[in-house]
Amino acid sequence: MKTLGTAREIKKTEVLRTLIDDLLAEQKTLQTPVARFAEIHDREPDLAPHYRNLIPLSAPGPGEQYAFEVSLDRCTSCKACVAACHSLNGLDDDEAWRDTGLLVGGKEEPGWQQTITSACHHCADPGCMTGCPVGAYEKEADTGIVRHLDDQCIGCSYCLLKCPYDVPKYSKKRGIVRKCDMCQGRLAAGEAPACVQACPTGAIRIVKRSIEEIRAEGAANEGFLIGAPLPKTTRPSTKYVGRHVPTTAKPADQESLVPQHAHWPLVLMLTLTQAGLGLSVASSFFANFAAAITGAILFMGGMAASILHLGRPMGAWRFFLGLRTSWLSREILAFSIVAPLVLLTPVLPFAGKLTPSLPEPVASIVTASLPFFAPVFALLSLIAVFTSVMIYVDTHRVSWRFSVTATRFFGTSMVFAALAIPMMHDSPLMRVIPAFAILAKFLFVEVRGHQYALDRKWSPDRHTARIQLGPLRLVTAVRLISSLLAVTLGFISPWLALPLLVIAELTERQLFFQSVHAPKMPGGVAN
Repeated sequence: MKTLGTAREIKKTEVLRTLIDDLLAEQKTLQTPVARFAEIHDREPDLAPHYRNLIPLSAPGPGEQYAFEVSLDRCTSCKACVAACHSLNGLDDDEAWRDTGLLVGGKEEPGWQQTITSACHHCADPGCMTGCPVGAYEKEADTGIVRHLDDQCIGCSYCLLKCPYDVPKYSKKRGIVRKCDMCQGRLAAGEAPACVQACPTGAIRIVKRSIEEIRAEGAANEGFLIGAPLPKTTRPSTKYVGRHVPTTAKPADQESLVPQHAHWPLVLMLTLTQAGLGLSVASSFFANFAAAITGAILFMGGMAASILHLGRPMGAWRFFLGLRTSWLSREILAFSIVAPLVLLTPVLPFAGKLTPSLPEPVASIVTASLPFFAPVFALLSLIAVFTSVMIYVDTHRVSWRFSVTATRFFGTSMVFAALAIPMMHDSPLMRVIPAFAILAKFLFVEVRGHQYALDRKWSPDRHTARIQLGPLRLVTAVRLISSLLAVTLGFISPWLALPLLVIAELTERQLFFQSVHAPKMPGGVAN
C-alpha cells in the first residue's frame, strides 16, 4: 500500500508540473552574457586580437571619420559600458559619459521594446562646437572625433542646451563641461575604447563612415534611431543596426513630467536686464531720473547675476572667439555695448546743466548727439534682447521657438516700459497702459500655452503645458497671483506694482527654463 501511494504521489507531481516550472529549470542552466564573457577571459586571458576586431584596421581616409556602431539585438542594458567609461576616465560619482535607456514600440508594436546605449555621437555638424563662445570644442580633421578642450572651457553650459542628445555634462567640482572623446588616446594606440572593450556581447564597435553620407542622412532626417531626436540639427555619426525599429517607437520616459534645471543665474540675468532696458529706454525719451536710475539698477543687477552662471568667469574675455557662430558671443558683445548707455541714461535729465561746463569741442558734440541718444539706445537695446532670444531659438527646442521666446523676452521689456509711463506722467489714464500690457502678455503667453494641455497626442507643447499645470503648478500660481496684484496695485501707484511685476516676470522665466521639453536620447526604466 505504501509503495502504491508513493507512485501515485510521483504521478500527481508530474501532472501538476507546468511550463513555468520547465522554464525556471532551464534558466538555471543558462549563462548570462557577463558570465560567458568572464569564462572566455579565464580561458583566454589575452583577448587583444578579439578587441582589435572591434575597431577599424586603418585610420579614416579623406572624407571619413570614426563612428560608434551599436548592434541593437546584442545590447542587454547590462551597463558594463557605463561602468568601464566611468572607471577609465575617472569620472565623478554623479557623472556619466555613456547612458542606457529604453525604447518601446508605441501603437505599431505595443509589446516591442529595446534597450539603448548611447554616448557622444561625434556629429558631422556638432552644435556644441558652433554654440561655444570661447572655442572650447574642436572636431579633429583626421578622425572626426569631437573633443572638448577642458582648459579653454568657461563653464557657461551653453553646449548642454545646444546638444539635442544630452551629451555634455557639467562638472560642479571643476566648474567646466566634459564629455566623451571616444577614448581618443586608446584609438590612436590601436586599442578599443573602454565601452567597446567592456561590452560582453560585442554590441558596440568603432567603424569608419563617410562624412558626406552622414550629412546626407541627417539632412533627410533618416539613418539614425527612430524615437531619438531627429538628426537634421547636428548630423550624428552613430549607426544603430541589427534590429528593425517600429516607426512609432518612442522613449519609455517620454511621458515623464520631470522639470528641467532652473538656471537661476540666467533667470535673474534675462529678467532683470530686459526689465532694466524697458525702464531705461522709456526714460531716455523723457529724461526721467527716477525711472532711469531704477532701470540702471535692475539692468546692472542682471549683468552681475550672469557671472554666477560661469564656472570660470575669468575666461569670459575670450568671447570674441565665437562671434562667427555663437549667439552667446554675440549677446555678450551686444550687452557690453548697451551697458554704458544704460548708465548714461540717469544723467540725461541733467545734461542741459552739465554741458556748458564741458570744454567747447566736447560740449558741441554732446549737444548735437543728445537728440539721437534715445532712438539709438532703443535700437541697440532691441538688438541686445534679440541676441538673447536667438540664444534659445538656436537650440532648436520646440518649446523655445522664435514666436514663443520673442514674445516672452520682448514682452518683459514691453511691460516695464509701459510701467515707466505712469512713473513719469502719473494719471489714472496712464495707469491703464501697464495694466493692459501685463494682462496682454499673460494671456498671450501663459493662457495660450496652457491650452496644449488638452491635446490627446503627445507633443513638446503638451509636455510643457502639463509640467506647468502639474509639478510646477505652485510656480504657475505665483506667476498668476503676482501678475494680478501688479495690475491691481498699479492703479494706486506704479511704484507699488514694480516689485510684484519683477516677481511675476522672474517666475515666468523660471517656467521658461523648467518646463521646456529638452530633447535627449531615450531614457526610462533602464536608467
